[in-house]
Amino acid sequence: MLKFISSVAIALLLSACAYKTGVEVTQETLNKVQVHKTTKSQVESIVGYPTKKQTLGKNEIWYYDFTSISHNPFGGNIDEATVIEFNTKGVVTKKYKTKSAGGNPLLK
Repeated sequence: MLKFISSVAIALLLSACAYKTGVEVTQETLNKVQVHKTTKSQVESIVGYPTKKQTLGKNEIWYYDFTSISHNPFGGNIDEATVIEFNTKGVVTKKYKTKSAGGNPLLK
């Protein structure tokens, strides 16, 4: 019985998240943001405040960065950004995610 409990405890430790930072935007949440329809204030109430804002030409870009580093040294990490672009009227023109997953960067 002790071996079973130890095995379960080790499995839970390896699968649990050690570190999370940023704003995790699920695909379901991103689907609520509609191109050519949703405004900045609506995006802020749907997704939250962005981790970074940038102006490119006359347009504004909001970034929602998210990182999750697993206890598991063999992977399971997430490093992604959700990007939402607005025109001069403050309406969404583009929305997309960038993703990266790989080995534990703490071990490199």
